[in-house]
Amino acid sequence: MGAININIQVQKYRLGKGYMTIYTGLCKGCGLCMVKCPGGCLSWSDELGFFGTPAVKVDDKKCTLCSACEQVCPDCAIAVEFVPKPRRRHRLKAF
Repeated sequence: MGAININIQVQKYRLGKGYMTIYTGLCKGCGLCMVKCPGGCLSWSDELGFFGTPAVKVDDKKCTLCSACEQVCPDCAIAVEFVPKPRRRHRLKAF
């Protein structure tokens, strides 16, 4: 058997606390994420999704990474990844 080659387009956004990845090839354009977004950060993109319908894009200036869009997406087309802040190392000062 040969390997199946799937080409999924990805839009990755660097936001304040982490990253948001939108897999436009998986998005079917249902719009649930746009309805549930409390800040109105999502809109239709020029790229086409799974069924040939417009995929979504994020306004990176408005988005607070609340992850409501990720939780409601039925196709797992949105992934939110939080990046932890680097820990500060404390040094003992010599007397």
